[in-house]
Amino acid sequence: MTKDIETFVTPYYEVKGFSPTEKLFVMTDLHGCSQAMSRLLKHYDGNSKVVFLGDAIDRGPDSYGVVKKLLELDALCILGNHEFMSLEALYPETVYYQNWVPLWHTVNGGDKTLDSFDKAITEGADYIENRNKIRFPKIYDDYIRRCQSHYLCGNILFTHSGIPLHEEVKFFEDPFDVENFDDTFLWWRPRGSAERYLYEPRIFNGQKVFSVSGHTPTNPGFVRQEYGIELDTGHVLKLALEIEPDSARTNCKYRLIGTLCYEVRLDESFEYGCTVERLVESYKRSIENQIICKAI
Repeated sequence: MTKDIETFVTPYYEVKGFSPTEKLFVMTDLHGCSQAMSRLLKHYDGNSKVVFLGDAIDRGPDSYGVVKKLLELDALCILGNHEFMSLEALYPETVYYQNWVPLWHTVNGGDKTLDSFDKAITEGADYIENRNKIRFPKIYDDYIRRCQSHYLCGNILFTHSGIPLHEEVKFFEDPFDVENFDDTFLWWRPRGSAERYLYEPRIFNGQKVFSVSGHTPTNPGFVRQEYGIELDTGHVLKLALEIEPDSARTNCKYRLIGTLCYEVRLDESFEYGCTVERLVESYKRSIENQIICKAI
């Protein structure tokens, strides 16, 4: 078997006092990068529940492939801000701010998503055509309608963007309910170290939780934190999280799988003679030792 020099797996790390109720395999922010997704899934055991934290689409070349695979895996999916931006273009009856269509299509990579969808439809995928004559695969409708706002498993809270400290959080119920939809926690980002998961746990539904989120591109040295994990490391490096409870379901252990991603852009490091092996080792060491990585 050929060694995959583009992918690494960390050792296991223990978390005291927090545990999911079952073993989970978690991914986030794949942004149409199906090849990177496939490399991460080589480390999936085939039995754990798959959880996806949102932003399957945009920027990368194969949004259709990512969405299709998530449905095949029967993944528990959380709505990301990129899926939210797509709603106004694909479901014109859901008008939120009346400017999402150009922002999604031109700035946030929606054009790549529509290209991927068009290719799939040309090759025979079932599709929906909206009143503006925009066509999109039916499986994207299936995907969107199964997306949740969050997932609480034991006392591990999974969200797209995370939640702030010391605030009561009210998540949305139905993204198609325009009058009552609140998208605040699709966009939230920590402002500096004090708002990360470093110093105290979040409180959700009256209990302390260990938080796992995506959305904010995070230096690998900040991925592992005392009270949570920030799993999105941007376009160059894609991560997956494998997390499982101990026998008493009071503590847990986890490890991270990382793979380089070439589908959006190549890292500038290659321009300066950095090899794949050195870059992968740099990212792995940064995550394991919680060292700020200067390669991104």
